[in-house]
Amino acid sequence: MNTMRLMRCFLIALAACCAAATAAQSQTAAPTSGYPSKPIRLLLGVPPGGSTDIVARIIVVRLDAALGQPVIIDNRGGAGGAIASEIVAKAPPDGYTLLFAYASHTTTPFLYKNVPYDPVKSFTPITEVATQPLIITVNPSLPVKTIGELIAYAKANPGKLNIGIAGAGSGRHIASEYFKQLTGTQIVPIIYKGGGPAMIGLLSGEVQLMFASTSTAMAFIKQGKLKVIATTSMQRLPYLPDVPTFDEGGVKGLRVSPWQGLLGPAGLPRAIVDRLYTEVVKVLRMPDVRENLAATGTDPLGSTPEEFAAEIDHQLDRLGKVIRAAGMRVQ
Repeated sequence: MNTMRLMRCFLIALAACCAAATAAQSQTAAPTSGYPSKPIRLLLGVPPGGSTDIVARIIVVRLDAALGQPVIIDNRGGAGGAIASEIVAKAPPDGYTLLFAYASHTTTPFLYKNVPYDPVKSFTPITEVATQPLIITVNPSLPVKTIGELIAYAKANPGKLNIGIAGAGSGRHIASEYFKQLTGTQIVPIIYKGGGPAMIGLLSGEVQLMFASTSTAMAFIKQGKLKVIATTSMQRLPYLPDVPTFDEGGVKGLRVSPWQGLLGPAGLPRAIVDRLYTEVVKVLRMPDVRENLAATGTDPLGSTPEEFAAEIDHQLDRLGKVIRAAGMRVQ
């Protein structure tokens, strides 16, 4: 009899535990099971019209339908993207306020004072969406055809070459400083207020070389007004198959390229992360999306949340060292 009573007590306790676990699981899943149930606000730390804004709009056109809710772009440019990033960092982690981050996410903390968030701890990585490899272009009057020849020329003429910089603290600025550090060359940076003026300076011969995006430089390359001698991509670009990577040219590790990625506030539930990641990757596989991105010189990625987190850590470590060594600072 005692045995029967003990068995009944055990079964009652087991049933109670299962019920409690089911209730807890239900409560945990409730906020994410119907996600999204309202419009999503996507913060961009840039004004309308730039490459990051264009990439975001190419993705959002398809993401709206995939998620079943509007994704509303909110441009908040300024302070190297810090204004938009701060809004997302302080938002509730419910998936309705997201950040379409770009390369400044891993450089702004080193370039600006008192950035009001942590680039790692304040965010949840979702996916690195795309990247725009840079190419190093030179004025045709410069008697070099390869990276090796450029380095040799720069070392034989210290301080006599000028490199155009499209904006202080930009990815192109960092790429230029990194190139000088890796090659031990003395090249004078000439900083312009944007890519357009810098390109004019290169075409006119005011500067002899410049890191540029393929979308900006391609027309001039085809016209023979510029020479391109290397790319920061990991592999040769399909639309510039004869142009070697910096690794192939003997400058190892110079992979500084603009990129865009999706971040949420810290603590974003994994179910929401997975839903967003899955849908963005599906969008990136669509032929029309890939075609539209290619027209802007953009390569789609779609990395996993873990891969994106690792890439952010890697860039913070590597680019932080470059920026500190160069003494770069944005006032």
